[in-house]
Amino acid sequence: MATKRPKKAKHTELELKSLNPQEAPADLRQIQAVLGKVQIAIADYLKSGAPLKITLNPVEILSAIEAAIREAEGKPSPWPDGADARTFFIHGLYDDLIQQPSNIFETKRFPDGTERYLPISPATWKACLEKLRSQIVEAGLQIAKHEAAKRKA
Repeated sequence: MATKRPKKAKHTELELKSLNPQEAPADLRQIQAVLGKVQIAIADYLKSGAPLKITLNPVEILSAIEAAIREAEGKPSPWPDGADARTFFIHGLYDDLIQQPSNIFETKRFPDGTERYLPISPATWKACLEKLRSQIVEAGLQIAKHEAAKRKA
């Protein structure tokens, strides 16, 4: 008598986990599109400081991004709400950043063949913030290098 083999699962556990935004690995194909949306959101937020005469420098922007990265890792904001307008504004940028993932969706194909929009995975969101941080740092280094060359000339 032949033994019956169990049916092979149609989808691997990894495939099924990738459908759960909380467990999905970073989708690096999504980063550029997400980065564009985040840059627009940051620019819009920074424009709102003009009537208050608040212009954030790159270090202040990076501090909000760093805090958002920690939040994406499940760690709370590293600093409390600010007592002065500038600190309050930086914290507002952080708040704006951590709300972005709920407004950004990615397309996922489900086992039944349908495609659905799901909120961006935490891993993809964190990778996006890390890419943004590295772009700002790189741009700062390029500016510093350019300024140093101008001083020598």
